[in-house]
Amino acid sequence: MRQSGPTLATILLVLLGLCGTARSAPAGAGRVHGVVADESGGVLPGVTVVAASVDGRILATGVTDEVGRYAFNALPATAVRLSFQLQGFSNAVVEFAVAADADGSVPTQRLKLARQSETVEVRGDARINLPAPPPSPRLAMQPPPPRPLLRPVPDHDKDSVCGPSRPQAPKDSLGTIRSARSAGGNGLYAAGDELVIDGGGAGSLEVGQNLVARRSYRTSADPDGAAGEHTAGLMQIVSVDRNTAAAVVVYACDELLPGDWLAPFTPEPVRAPEPAGMPAYDRAARIVLTDQGQMIGAPRRLMVIDQGTGQGVRVGQRLTLFRPPRSGARGPSVIGDAVVVAVRTDSATIRVLHSTDIIAMGDSAAPQQ
Repeated sequence: MRQSGPTLATILLVLLGLCGTARSAPAGAGRVHGVVADESGGVLPGVTVVAASVDGRILATGVTDEVGRYAFNALPATAVRLSFQLQGFSNAVVEFAVAADADGSVPTQRLKLARQSETVEVRGDARINLPAPPPSPRLAMQPPPPRPLLRPVPDHDKDSVCGPSRPQAPKDSLGTIRSARSAGGNGLYAAGDELVIDGGGAGSLEVGQNLVARRSYRTSADPDGAAGEHTAGLMQIVSVDRNTAAAVVVYACDELLPGDWLAPFTPEPVRAPEPAGMPAYDRAARIVLTDQGQMIGAPRRLMVIDQGTGQGVRVGQRLTLFRPPRSGARGPSVIGDAVVVAVRTDSATIRVLHSTDIIAMGDSAAPQQ
């Protein structure tokens, strides 16, 4: 049977960019729509929204648009469960009763930032006086070597270490990750893993030295493939041989990989963001890099701007994120705010605090004063 052409409502939904499947609703079906925001009220684009029946059957899926909206046009008239998922935020579920042949508005769903937890391993000497087992005539099992003891790492702001940055030239690599120290594993390393480092000899590395693991990447968000550096974690050298060294991962920003190269670690103390002020649009920087594997900015994500200490940028400084005014507009279009977490001579890494729209390469960042 030949299907009928698209309805006017379908065309309007496509033009508005709302999520959900735009098609003719069956008789008795209902429409559901709503908005997703963060705890401060800023709308969240890119949230995956799933509509399911109470028995778990998936009815429809969609993604929020640039102003946090979603819509489902043909849900059955029954109770449905709407689930909301976005990286960096806790998942949320809400139940909503869909009415037949009606338009239902779901209250604004506010997603909370996901809690980040760290595991601390406490070691003690618990000895129980048990009789020694008789010696075995077979080959005795050798006990595993003791784990290396790490020296204390200075307190610092992890956001100033993790994430993207502009490449430094020349690259001051002190070695590269070869593999795990023990056999096995999948080539992805995390906190506590012991690694073999190539190029550790000739006095370039010392026991107790803290280093960061970096890798170069090119972002698909830029048609020219802008080059960047991503810092994947912090490690400490525990032994040095003539041509190699051994290191233990102190913490991982994400997975460390074979081939990641090592660079000096410069601890940046934790600093509270400066008080908010008025944006100086005439001194604005430009966002030139997103992080590896990301195309847009969202709350808690890190991005890079093209100004640094040479232009007076400093750690803790607040920035207003905006786009130039459109034709007929009175002023710039503000899309969020951020704070500086690390600075180099010609660039700085910023953390997005709040957004009202998609943040991408080419958008501007004005210092607040």
